[in-house]
Amino acid sequence: MLAILVGVGYWVMASRYQMKEVVSMPERTLLLDRTGKELAAIHGSRRRLITRAEIPSHLVKALTTREDKDFFKHGGVHLRGVARATLRNLTDRRVSQGASTITMQLARNTFELRQMSLHRKLLEMAIAFRIEANYSKDEILTAYLNRIYFGSGAFGIEQASQSYFGKKTSDLTVPEAALLVGIIRAPHDFSPRNDEEAALRERDEVLRRMADDGQITFEQRDQYLQAPLHLLPLRESQTDAIRCVRRHLNELLDKNDFLSGGLTTTSTIDPEIQKLARDGIDELVAPFPNLQAALVAIEPSSGAIRAVITARDPDSSQFNRAFDTRRQLGPVFQPFLYAFSAERGRLPIPDQPIQTARQLPKGEIERLARRIGLGGPFTSGDELARGNLQATPLEVATALTVLSNEGEKPTTYLVQRLLDSEGAVLFEQKPSAKLVLDSFAAESPLDITKKRTWSALNHPANDLWALHSGEELAVALWLGFDDPADLPSADLLENGASALVSALSRIATVQAEEQAAEEAAQRAALEFESTN
Repeated sequence: MLAILVGVGYWVMASRYQMKEVVSMPERTLLLDRTGKELAAIHGSRRRLITRAEIPSHLVKALTTREDKDFFKHGGVHLRGVARATLRNLTDRRVSQGASTITMQLARNTFELRQMSLHRKLLEMAIAFRIEANYSKDEILTAYLNRIYFGSGAFGIEQASQSYFGKKTSDLTVPEAALLVGIIRAPHDFSPRNDEEAALRERDEVLRRMADDGQITFEQRDQYLQAPLHLLPLRESQTDAIRCVRRHLNELLDKNDFLSGGLTTTSTIDPEIQKLARDGIDELVAPFPNLQAALVAIEPSSGAIRAVITARDPDSSQFNRAFDTRRQLGPVFQPFLYAFSAERGRLPIPDQPIQTARQLPKGEIERLARRIGLGGPFTSGDELARGNLQATPLEVATALTVLSNEGEKPTTYLVQRLLDSEGAVLFEQKPSAKLVLDSFAAESPLDITKKRTWSALNHPANDLWALHSGEELAVALWLGFDDPADLPSADLLENGASALVSALSRIATVQAEEQAAEEAAQRAALEFESTN
C-alpha cells in the first residue's frame, strides 16, 4: 500500500510537467555582425536540430551500448537496474548509483532536475514513464541527442559534430560517434578541447563495449582504436567579440528571456576590423610566451564598438582583459592631459606633462579624467601628470573618442538591435553623446592631440600602450603580462603595436569613404530617376 501511495503521489507530481517541452527545443539565438552576416548561434540555444533520419545507425549503437543497452525494450525505467542501484545506494548509505535510462536523462535535462536525491530520482522515473507513454522510441532518441550538452559550448549532437569535427551528424565516423557519446557523462572533463587524453580514453571504452556487445567486430574495434583524433582547429577571429556581446546581452535581458531563444541580435562588430585586429595580435605575441593583449576599437561618431580582443588566446582564457584589466597608462596619458589643459584655458606644453599639469587647480586632472571615462585609481600631483593612474582598454578607447569627437563622449555599445522570434524590436541602441570637454575650437592647441598615434612603454617596462585617435576609429591596445614583468624586445613590440592601431584606423577610413561614395551614387541615381 505504501508503494502504491508513493507511486500515485509521484505520478501526480509528474503530471504537472508539460510533455510538449520534451520535443520543443529552444530556438537558436542568432548573433549577427554589423553587416547582417551570422557570427554565431549563442548561449544555451546554440543547438542545431536534426531529425531521426540524420542520425546514423552506428551513433545509435554507440549511445545505447554506453548509456542504455535495453533502451528499445524497457518502458522508460530499467527496473532491474534500479533494483541493483538501490541496493548499492543502501550499502553506500548515499545516492551513488543512478541507473538512469536515456528517457530518464531526457526528463532530467528537459526539466532541469539536478538535485542529487531520492526524491529527484523518483520524480525523474515518473516523468520518464509519461514520456514513454507520449512519444515513440525514435522521438525520444532524437529529442535526447538534440538537447544534451557535449561540452565546450556545444548543445545538441549537430552542434557538437560541427564544432569538434566540422561535419554533419549524418557524416560522423564510428570513432567520432564513439567520442561524442563518451563525452556525455562528464561534458567538461571529457571534452577533447579540455582534455584530449580523457576524451580518447572514453572513446576507446565505448568502442570496446560495442565490440563486446557485437555492435562492431573485434577487428573493427582494433582499427578504430588506432584512429587519430582529427579535431577541428578552434581559432576564430570573432571569439572575443562573441563573448563580449553575450556579456552585454546578459546585462540587457532578463536571463529567462534570453534562454528562451529565438532572438536575433545585430552587434556593432565589424568583421574586417575584428579579423585584422585578431591576426595582428596573434602576430605580435607569437614570439613571446605568456604575453597578453587586449584591444578595443570604437567608432567615435556613434560609440559603436567595432572590434574587441580580450586575450592572447580567448579559447583558453575566460578573463576579459579588454573590459576588466586595469593597468597604468604612463606616458600615453599626455594627450589627455593636454586636452584638460586646453579645456581650462591653459596652453598645453608639448612633451612637458608636469609643467602642463601644474597650471591646473588641485584635483582638476582627476575630475576631468573621470569625466572622459577613465576610472582610476589615481595618484596626485606630479605622479598623476606622469600617467600614474590605471584604466581598462575600454575606458582608454572611450576617452580617445572624446579627442576624436570634438569633446563629445559617446555612449559605447556592442548590441545595436535585438529582435524577438516574431521580428519585433525588443531593444535598439540609438547613438547618443554628451559634451565633456568644450574647448575644441578649430584653432585650439588640442590639434596636437587629434588624429595621431601614440605608443609608449611604461617605466618600469611592464605595460605597453598603443593608441590611435581618428575621426573614423579610436583604438586602444595594451600588451603586458598578467603578473607584471619586464617586456622583452620592447622596441619591436612598440613598433608593431603602433603599426597595428594605425592599420585598423586606415581600414575604417577606407570603409567610410566607400560608404560615402555608395550613398552619393544612390542619391545621384534617385535624382536622375526623379528628373526623367
